[in-house]
Amino acid sequence: MNQQTASVAVDASFLDRLVGAADRQVTTMIEASDGGAAALAHRPAMGRLLALATVYTQPGSVQAGSARLPGLMADCIARLEHLQGPTGLFDGTNLSSPPDSAFTINDACIALEILGSRSDGLAGTVSRLRGVVGRITDALVSGGVHTPNHRWELCAALARIHALHESEGDPRPDIQQRIGQWLAEGIDQLPDGMYSERSPLYATAVTNPSLLAIADYAHRPEVLDHVRANLTAFLPWFSSDGSAESLFSRRQDQWNRFDAEAFQLLYRRLALQDGNSDFAAAAAWLQQFPLLEPAKALAKVRLDPWLSAELPCAQATENLPAAMAPGHAVLASCGIHRFRSGRSVATVFGGCDDVTAGIGSGLATNPTFLRFSHGEAILTDVRLSRSFFDLGPFRSRRAVVDGPAVRLGDELSANFYLPLPVDLQRSDGIYPLVHEGRFSAAMDFGNRPAVEHRLATSITVTPNVADGTVDLELDFDGAETSYALELTFRAGGQLTGVEDACAGSGTFQLTSGMGAYRVGDDVIEFGPGNAADPDSPPVYNPGEAYRYPGGSNATYGVKVYITGRTSGSHRVVLKGRSDS
Repeated sequence: MNQQTASVAVDASFLDRLVGAADRQVTTMIEASDGGAAALAHRPAMGRLLALATVYTQPGSVQAGSARLPGLMADCIARLEHLQGPTGLFDGTNLSSPPDSAFTINDACIALEILGSRSDGLAGTVSRLRGVVGRITDALVSGGVHTPNHRWELCAALARIHALHESEGDPRPDIQQRIGQWLAEGIDQLPDGMYSERSPLYATAVTNPSLLAIADYAHRPEVLDHVRANLTAFLPWFSSDGSAESLFSRRQDQWNRFDAEAFQLLYRRLALQDGNSDFAAAAAWLQQFPLLEPAKALAKVRLDPWLSAELPCAQATENLPAAMAPGHAVLASCGIHRFRSGRSVATVFGGCDDVTAGIGSGLATNPTFLRFSHGEAILTDVRLSRSFFDLGPFRSRRAVVDGPAVRLGDELSANFYLPLPVDLQRSDGIYPLVHEGRFSAAMDFGNRPAVEHRLATSITVTPNVADGTVDLELDFDGAETSYALELTFRAGGQLTGVEDACAGSGTFQLTSGMGAYRVGDDVIEFGPGNAADPDSPPVYNPGEAYRYPGGSNATYGVKVYITGRTSGSHRVVLKGRSDS
């Protein structure tokens, strides 16, 4: 549906690599399951069908015209037909879900566009797939959602269905009207370009691709400005190892490494459409990382002429382009800063959400407040755990720049409750069940006088990455208790200067002087340590909100603890160096 306004050369090398990757994906897919779709849920069944249809119809593919593939595609169609409910919607974790069904229908519409009008052995498959789309359309027009990105995935599916109806001379005004109703709410984009979920996963898998589809298929080119703003915002947040920062996300990717390959086609599209040299440099750099779904990427490239064109004035390089490596980058809406110089990178995070009402999906709650790397030596997570009424680790909701430093802080409080006033006492001893912030009990907490305990923590992070150093100042005010500063290094290096925190635990403690973590010639030094104290154990406590239901938010890697007491100030220095 997307039409180029100028003739540009096709990037034959890019296409050849993509076709080869798609062939390998489909071959592995068939061999791994013997092609079976009988046990698949609706989304993977449709994903398999799209992959098969793409290589089957792709000139130059080793699977092009394969006699085996039509039968495998028919199996996928049969599975989709079996899973469709009476309204056409599919079930999953969310029953009869319009947005979850929309993911499948977007792929179905892409497959229909790839397959086109056929009179060969696939004509029946095409007809049956059109039936799947037809049976669900009314439910998608009238259906609802429950997360921000669902609105745009649903609109994208409706836009593609609208385009199918247009191509057949059977327009449905109610589809465009419904898309207009959703868009009238406004795109949930923060001032610095992040979407409200602040998630690279949902930006790349849902919101940006959906807005591109809405622009192309529903004739709404204005929504592309949101994609441009989001891709611009993400430019400084890539790492040389092929990851994109996700610490600030409000979704599940805040806990995991996020692979940057997901951004490749997005940057490529707008680099070519807009002639944007920064986007072109990003797309060229991202080409070194393999696409996780190459067959689907190939389908998109075939349908979007911009994607198959040569990138303008962009040379692929292993090093981050200048636009992706500024000395200082900030996302104010996410409370995150990044500082780069040479081989050193420091990321400071103070954008956690309020967890007073509890920890749950849709909140940024990752307690990692610092990441630091020097070349191949990577300190993935710095966290501060305190023994204070089991209220969990340090989480800053602010990141205030003060000269060269970034100041973070939080304050905890907990109460001991005194007897109820006489006029509120009950003879039966039965009082309202109330959640008081830490726990729930039939104690009528709101009407009791209380004795408050508090602990304020301030962490000042001063990055001087030009010298390869980051200074931490820990300041406490209030209750005196124990703390444990947890340093988690990416596995694969060698530790020196530390001792076992607990025999057989696989964790370490720095009790004096400086420690070091080495990967090849790259080293991160850290310290000084504090003497071991049985009253200040070297452990991380995720808090009762995790421990009570048996959960955790623990990091993975090589862990070193520096422990102490919450009185006065404590300084810790990180220093990167290379011995080559």
